[in-house]
Amino acid sequence: MSLTDIKNLKSEKGFTIVELLIVIVVIGILAAIVIVAYNGVTNSANATKARTNASTVQKKAEAYFSDSNGGNGVYPATVSTFTGLASTALGAIPSGITVQVANPDASNGATTVSYKACATGAANSNTASGYFIAYWDFSASPAAVKYFIGGTATGSGGTGGNGNYTSAACASGTTVSTS
Repeated sequence: MSLTDIKNLKSEKGFTIVELLIVIVVIGILAAIVIVAYNGVTNSANATKARTNASTVQKKAEAYFSDSNGGNGVYPATVSTFTGLASTALGAIPSGITVQVANPDASNGATTVSYKACATGAANSNTASGYFIAYWDFSASPAAVKYFIGGTATGSGGTGGNGNYTSAACASGTTVSTS
C-alpha cells in the first residue's frame, strides 16, 4: 500500500456510533407510536364487532317475539332457545357469536354476548316479557359491559339509547332467567 492509498482510506467516512444510536432511537419511537395506534384501532374494531353481535341477537329476539311459529308474543325464555332457531324460518344465530347467561369480559367480549330474559312467572318459564343483552364495550374508558334492552326490561346510565345503557334490569314483578 502506498502513502496515497492510506490517505484515501482516512478520507472515507462512515457512520459514527452516535449517528447509529440516534437512528435506532428514532426507529424505537416510531415503533411505539405505531403500537399505540394499532391498539386503538383493535379496540375500536372489537367494540364495533361486539355491538353488532349484540344487535344481531336483539333482532333475533324481536323476530322470535313477532313470529307466530316462534314466541307468538313472548321473548325467548332461555339462551338455549336461540340454538333451536336453526331449524325454524327465523334461522340460527350466525356462527362466531356465542350467546350465554354470564356477562362477557375482555377475554371473550368480541364474540360473546349475554342474554337474560325477564319472566313474568317462575324463572325460565316460557313467559318472557322482556330481556336484556350485555356486550363488552372495548372503546369505553374504562372498558365495561353495556346493554341492549327489550320488552319490559329497563336500562339506565350511559349516554342513553339502546345499546348504551350501563345497567339493565327486569321490570318489577319479573325474574331473570338463569339458563
